[in-house]
Amino acid sequence: MNGSTVVLTGATSGIGEAAARLFAATAGRLIIHGPESQNRVAPLLTALSSAGRAELHYVRADFDDLDQVVSLAARIRELTDTVDVLVNNAGRPGAERRTVSRNGYEATLQTNYLAAVLLTRHLATVLPSPDGRVVHVASATHRSVTLDLEDISLERDYSPVRAYATSKLAMVAHAITQAEEWRPEGPQIVSISPGVINTRLLHAMFAVHGAAPEHGAKNLVDAATRSIPISGGYIDDGHPAEPSAQVRDPAFRRRLHTVTSRLLADWM
Repeated sequence: MNGSTVVLTGATSGIGEAAARLFAATAGRLIIHGPESQNRVAPLLTALSSAGRAELHYVRADFDDLDQVVSLAARIRELTDTVDVLVNNAGRPGAERRTVSRNGYEATLQTNYLAAVLLTRHLATVLPSPDGRVVHVASATHRSVTLDLEDISLERDYSPVRAYATSKLAMVAHAITQAEEWRPEGPQIVSISPGVINTRLLHAMFAVHGAAPEHGAKNLVDAATRSIPISGGYIDDGHPAEPSAQVRDPAFRRRLHTVTSRLLADWM
């Protein structure tokens, strides 16, 4: 990682914060994102500055607004002409009741999936080939659901867990689609489940306990820096794994790509 530029979204809490501390010790330039003001995250920025020699930048954006995702990408391109590693970690739990974003989309889908796809697309020109790496932080919960593309915003079949799991299913599928578009000479992309980790996000939806955030952060950093079996692959808690049957269906992935492109057309 020495000299590399890393962009990490959702870096101000949970797994993202723990991963930021690891990246700060080894990266050449670390650009972290969060929804909070600069003053709110000042203690974290001080700690990261002390963790290593990385050139550190904080960029604020609220993924509930896709205009801010586009502005985030533009700001990142102002800060660097190369992004060696892009980690799409920003995420939110499913709300207790269905909520729509400022752009009119189901909010969990937008924050966890649409924003990541949009940011990746806008940064594609600064990801080096073939050594650039994109990591989508997904979830093993994607195996528990199927995604109805006729109801992608869950107007008919909403629950907090379903909203979260389907957004992560879409992320896993997107990694395969993006790998097929970039292959063979383009950047690499991988989706991961970091494991069952004790975070506010976990406890917002599940009455379970998990490993420390540092465990998930290590899995995230490993996916960003170590060799991966195949671009577009899925890694579950540090081990290559097979994603859900729906994700493996090429026809589903093509339809998801079409729907996603339509939803993001005004920001591409």
